[in-house]
Amino acid sequence: MDTARKVNYLAIPILFKTPETGWAYGLSASINFKTTHKNDSATRTSVITALGIFSERQQNIQGIDATIYFPKEKYVLYFNSSHSYFPDNFWGIGQYSKNTDKERYVFENVIVNPHIKRKFLKHMFFGILADYQNVFKIQYLKGGLMDSIPFFGKSNYNVTGIGLSASYDTRNSTFWPTKGIFIQSQYTTYNSSLASTYSFNKWITEIRFFKKVFKNHVVAAQFYNYSSFGDTPYRSMATLGGAGNLRGFYQGRYRDNSMYSAIIEYRAPIYWKISACVFGGLGDVYHQLNTINASSIKTSFGGGIRLTILEKEKLNLRIDYGYSDKYNQGFYFTIGECF
Repeated sequence: MDTARKVNYLAIPILFKTPETGWAYGLSASINFKTTHKNDSATRTSVITALGIFSERQQNIQGIDATIYFPKEKYVLYFNSSHSYFPDNFWGIGQYSKNTDKERYVFENVIVNPHIKRKFLKHMFFGILADYQNVFKIQYLKGGLMDSIPFFGKSNYNVTGIGLSASYDTRNSTFWPTKGIFIQSQYTTYNSSLASTYSFNKWITEIRFFKKVFKNHVVAAQFYNYSSFGDTPYRSMATLGGAGNLRGFYQGRYRDNSMYSAIIEYRAPIYWKISACVFGGLGDVYHQLNTINASSIKTSFGGGIRLTILEKEKLNLRIDYGYSDKYNQGFYFTIGECF
C-alpha cells in the first residue's frame, strides 16, 4: 500500500471582479493534502488557504480558510478567520428597499469561526461551532439614509455565539460534485453571558443536490434559508445576492433578519479543461414569517464558463454573468463554484 502523503502547494496572484468590489487583486496561497495516504478514497482532500485582497474601491481583506478531513472522515474541521476594511453600500432594510436609495458607509470587521463535526453514521455528522465577530470603525453619513432607519449595530459592537450542527453528506467531490446530496443545519445562540453586545439566535439550513444526467453533464440545485430571532445587528442580518447566492444582486442589496433562496444550475463540459454553466434562482429577505410575500420575490439568471486549475480536485476559475434587471446585474470572476 502506498503510504506517502502527497501535498500540493499553490501560490498564485489573483485577479477577480464582483459587483461588491469591482476589480480586485491579491495573492492566494493554499495547501492541499490528505491526512492519510494519497490513494485513500474514503478521505477527501483537505485544503488550507490564506489570502490577501485589495480592491479598486479601497477595500482590503486578509483571511485564512481551512477544511480538514481527518482519516476516514471521522472528524471534519472547518475554520475561517478574516479581517476586512470594507467601504460598502446601504439601500435600507427589508424586501421593499429602493434601487435608487443608495448610500456609502465604511466599517472594519474581524471574524473567527471554528466548526468541528464528528461522523456518527456513514454519512451523518454532528458538530459544535463558535462564532465571533467584531465590527468597529463604523462611519456613515449623519442625517442620511442609514442614520434615519432604526436597526441594531450602528455603532461598534461584537457578537459571540456557540452552536450545534447536523449534516448529511454523500457528495463525491468537494469542489465539483457530479452526484450526491449535502444537507446541513446550524443553530447558534448569542447572548451577554458570552460577552456578546446583542442577544439573538440564528438558524441556517442548506440543501445541495447533484446529479449526473449524461456523460459529464450535471444538474446542481441549492436551497438555502437563514433565520435570525432577537436583536440581530446589521452585519449579522441575512443578505441576498453575491457570488455564492443570487448572482446579479450585490451581496447585501437586500438585507433583513431572514432570507431564503433556491438556485438551479446546469453544468456541462465543452473542451479540454473548459466547462460551461447556466443558472437561475429566486429568493427574498423577510423580517418574520408572516411578512413573506410572493409579490416581492427576486429572481436572477445567467451563465458562465469554467477553467479547471486543479485537475484532480476539479477546482475551477469561474467567470459568470448574472442578471435580474437594469439595477441588479454584474460579472463574477472568481475561484470555486457558487455552491
